[in-house]
Amino acid sequence: MDLRQLRYFLAVVEHGSFTRAAAATGRTQQALSKGINALEQQLGERLFERGTRQAVLTDAGRLLLDHARTADDAVRRFEDRLAEMQTGSEGQVRIGTGPSTAGSLVAPAVLALRRHWPKIGVHVAGGIAPELLPGLLARELDVVVTLHTTGAEPPDPRIASEVLMHDEYRVLASVRHPLARTRALQLASLIDQPWIFGRRLGEVEHAFRQQFLDAGLQPPANTMDTGSPEFLRALVREGGYLTLLPSRIAHAELLSGHWVALDVPGMSWQRPVMAYTRAGEPQSAPLARLLQALRNAAQMAGVREVGSPSMR
Repeated sequence: MDLRQLRYFLAVVEHGSFTRAAAATGRTQQALSKGINALEQQLGERLFERGTRQAVLTDAGRLLLDHARTADDAVRRFEDRLAEMQTGSEGQVRIGTGPSTAGSLVAPAVLALRRHWPKIGVHVAGGIAPELLPGLLARELDVVVTLHTTGAEPPDPRIASEVLMHDEYRVLASVRHPLARTRALQLASLIDQPWIFGRRLGEVEHAFRQQFLDAGLQPPANTMDTGSPEFLRALVREGGYLTLLPSRIAHAELLSGHWVALDVPGMSWQRPVMAYTRAGEPQSAPLARLLQALRNAAQMAGVREVGSPSMR
């Protein structure tokens, strides 16, 4: 049985269709289909139902799935150990991180990790949870560290989650903004202000809008959204825009005094910072060491926060 064909099969299962699997693996859809057909011919069984838009497993496909995952994991662990032996390294860890955790949590953890184990290879990918978690399931990442902005349930039963710390969403503005020094701001004073939001605020966005509705007000209409942290920062800094962000993503601006958290009663929300790994799988030594470094960095961040001055 060809390992490449098994990995094509796993990619189609993980991504839900031949088209998405081809895009994720960098192969053509024709090459994927050819590999799957060859595997089916070798096994003498259909692995996917034909005539459906989604990749639906047959009974034989479901039987193969667990064995294929086990075989793929074993080969990947062998490949990693072989690379360690050949290069003298101490393994590698592949991290996905969101913008609010990259500098404030992941960077300190990686620095501590490399001080103790300088030969561990570290690869870091940036994004937001909906972009990164498929890479975790596809075994392209070993851990995803990001702010959890949706419900309390884990995003997928195949994913294990651990709360590292909490971050707080606040209304933020440039120190030069006309509202920056006003105490106990009323919601009505925020309605006509220009706003710039990041992507996928989840429950926080709903809670933000609900604050206005509960007060009998319409939420702000003069809004923009962006996936670019630098664009958002520029509009707050130069354009007089307000924003709603986790405090840690704006830590440098708040610490330097260039930004302030506006004093708006009821306008703050705590959300957990999570470490996601694949459930039910043994952790490699590099991953276990990184997770401990993340816990230590989260604990130190909490100590610094208790001893730091107010954001205002």
